[in-house]
Formats: sequence, structure tokens, C-alpha cells
Amino acid sequence: MNWTQARQWCQTEHTDMVIIQNQEENDYLVSVLPNRTKSPYYWIGITKKHKNENWVWIGDNSTWIGNGSWAANEPNNNHSTEFCVEIYVNQGVNRGKWNDEKCSNKKMVACFKAQCNEISCDRGICKETINNTTCICEEGFKGDRCQTAVECPRLSQPDNGYLSCTGGNLTVNSTCRFKCQLGFQMIGQPAVTCGVSGVWSGPRPTCASNGIRLT
Repeated sequence: MNWTQARQWCQTEHTDMVIIQNQEENDYLVSVLPNRTKSPYYWIGITKKHKNENWVWIGDNSTWIGNGSWAANEPNNNHSTEFCVEIYVNQGVNRGKWNDEKCSNKKMVACFKAQCNEISCDRGICKETINNTTCICEEGFKGDRCQTAVECPRLSQPDNGYLSCTGGNLTVNSTCRFKCQLGFQMIGQPAVTCGVSGVWSGPRPTCASNGIRLT
């Protein structure tokens, strides 16, 4: 199939044409693809639209290209419109290397099926690696699926005052407010908020009598 047909087929039968994030993934792909002694080889999901543009991976718009990704003397844009890329799976020095080709040429295609889905990570972004997924958590969340909110340490009632907190388990963005008993005045901020690192936003205030801090 030409490159456009190949991508459409990948999207229909799997998830998309394969994208490569690093050299380890490049080597792994070559290890699982059937060897071929000559063209056609396999389309991969990196392309560009114009001669002076950067190569971009489909889907995530990344621009990763390893120092040894291209075969010798490639990309050469031999026909001025070689805006798609194949990966060699032959034996020899070019095994696993890339070659720019005209997108209208017909080749095999390497597709992938996504491991990540909408429920992979509760409060984070799912990142795929070889045969594995990792959740990159939003600030203020932790756990293998980002399912646990970061908590701040519990605060004790202030001397000569009162403490009330909202947010249940004192997790991120929970706020604790302080009030002083009658006859005492507050020194410091009246409220603190639980931050994304599990630290309160400031020191607790104190309640002092007649402007003198109680100890």
C-alpha cells in the first residue's frame, strides 16, 4: 500500500501506524518484524509535508530522530518529494535504518495497537513503553495509576483558638481556617492550603492576648 492507504489500514485494523520514541523501541520493532532481503520494506509513522519542514511523528507530533537512525546518505530526498519513511529489516549495516521515500510507493506497513486507554490512569497521562504502560501523574497525585491524592500532615488545634478544615482527608487544595477565642487576636494568616507536594502553604497563625503572643 502507499503511505496514506497504509495508515488508513492501520487505523482501521489496529490503532495507527507505528511511532518510535527512542532507539530501544526502534531496535525492538526490527526484532519483531519479519526479515526481508529487498524492497518493499515497512512504512513507519514519520513524515513531513514540505521539503524544508522537520520530520514529525504522527499522533504526538514529536521529532525524535536518533544519531544513527538514517541509512548512509539518507535522507536524500532523491525525487524532491520523498516525504515518507521506510525502515530496513534486511541483514547488514542498514538493518534498522531509515530511508526517505515517495509516499505514493507501495510498501508493507508496521502498525501498533495502543496499550493505554481512558481508564489507564485516574489523574495522569498514560505513556506507553515496550510491553508496558506508565502513568505520569498530575501534580498532587501519586500511585501506579495516579489514584491517590497527596496528603498534608494533620494540624493540631491552636492554643486559645479553633481550627476547621475542608476537603476531607486534607488532600491537595484542602484549606484549614483558624479562629481565635474571644479576647485573643490572630497573628499570621487565618488560613493555610495543602499544596501539591504535601506541604501547607504557610505557618500556622497564633492567638495572642492584648497583642502579646501566648506560649
